[in-house]
Amino acid sequence: MNYTFSNTSNRIVRSEIRELLKWSRKPGIISFGGGLPDPSLFPIRDITDITAEVLSERGFLALQYGPTSGEPEMLDALAGYMKEFGDEASLEQMCVTSSSQQGLSLLSLLFIEPGEPVIMELPSYLGAIQAFRRCGADMRGVPLDDDGMDIEHLKKVLDELDKEGKKPRFIYVIPDFQNPSGITMSLERRKELVKIAQKREIPIVEDSPYRELSFTGDVQPSIWTVAAGKGVIMLKTFSKVLFPGMRMGWLVADPFLIDKIVMLKQSVDLCTPSFTQLILASFIKQGKMKETIHNAIECYRPKREAMLNSLEEHMPRQISWSKPTGGMFLWVTLPEGMDSKETFMTAIEHKVAYVVGKPFHCDNSGSSTLRLNYSFASVEQIKEGVKQLAAALKKHL
Repeated sequence: MNYTFSNTSNRIVRSEIRELLKWSRKPGIISFGGGLPDPSLFPIRDITDITAEVLSERGFLALQYGPTSGEPEMLDALAGYMKEFGDEASLEQMCVTSSSQQGLSLLSLLFIEPGEPVIMELPSYLGAIQAFRRCGADMRGVPLDDDGMDIEHLKKVLDELDKEGKKPRFIYVIPDFQNPSGITMSLERRKELVKIAQKREIPIVEDSPYRELSFTGDVQPSIWTVAAGKGVIMLKTFSKVLFPGMRMGWLVADPFLIDKIVMLKQSVDLCTPSFTQLILASFIKQGKMKETIHNAIECYRPKREAMLNSLEEHMPRQISWSKPTGGMFLWVTLPEGMDSKETFMTAIEHKVAYVVGKPFHCDNSGSSTLRLNYSFASVEQIKEGVKQLAAALKKHL
């Protein structure tokens, strides 16, 4: 049979990263590839107990269809959770999603038409690039420096779009411990970004999966808070601070936008599972979420230190890297002309895997970059893996 596919489906390409990471499954490979939480942190006993409690006491709700915007108990728990971390949101400003990736998908459906521009960091989250590409977005990248998105370069991109008679549908940023770079946007940059966006009436999409994972306790106010919620759409998820398997996230925005998003979500999945929502709502209200985040920070901090120290000890001086103060990733920059895809198989021969940097760039640049994850491997594996990675890269210098 000859199938006729939609233009949307034809814009989707197979993930280069997923193909390369197949090699990381080989026996004995130390993988710095995926953004996987350490499974020792999974609160399995607590979740088991709470699941039994939810089924016995509220099974008639847990196993039924629920409101598209989210179970009231879950929305209430999320509002309290956000307040603990310095953000205020009403129940009318939130919609529960199946992870923040669904939030990206819904926002793409809401805002993007083929050929319309969106602005994003360079590099940026691969899942966002895939979601925006699926809708045919004209993605314009703005480079990062140590303080986040380069505001002067952003102004140049906006001026270029003005000359083309185009207005970006939104500006997408990951301000805290960014994926893939690990960089955190400074408070001054956040204020400048909000000022520019509000003046031009351009929405800001703030993706915030790692914000709670601060190793110093020093966290900048979210862009949502800096802007007092005006013109900002925030994406949140528990995939990084709790566990990814439950696919639980939420979206925060103006009630008018939430209403539009809820209508779109009804056409996608009707509702996020009530069962999962009620389990996590109880987990949050019992104070166990905060405990889990504390445990994650205590687990990841020494791993981050081990990776930074090992990079300093073993890497050639021509190679540089970011120094994150939270999150799960750091970013490595190779000398110009050196391709991280070409060095990948040499790294595999040395029993270590990483993620190549090019797919994180919406403009097809970044061939001399790569991402390292430190949350999944043990401290001992990190030390040995970085040593072997340095040996592999030296062969290409």
